[in-house]
Amino acid sequence: MTKKKAFTPLLYLASIVFLPWWISLSLNKSLESWVTNWWNTKQSETFLNDIQEKSILEKFIELEELFFLDEMIKECPETHLQKLRMGIHKETIQLIKMY
Repeated sequence: MTKKKAFTPLLYLASIVFLPWWISLSLNKSLESWVTNWWNTKQSETFLNDIQEKSILEKFIELEELFFLDEMIKECPETHLQKLRMGIHKETIQLIKMY
């Protein structure tokens, strides 16, 4: 009987120490696998579909070409290009406003 009485506080002490640790560890492992699975599932979704991506790339390429043309015109100080520059610059602004 004395052995049983001495064993009971040790059992309580072990349950106070190890039970929360075991619960925390098991929840942590199960939540980790659930979050990992959820993250991998969400990562497979695409941000843009192919048609949207192609359209946006075409717009960026066109804008880049217009920007380079504007820069080339700015570098050329000849007077006969001034009228051409103004026309192209206005068209560039109009195209940018459209997009």
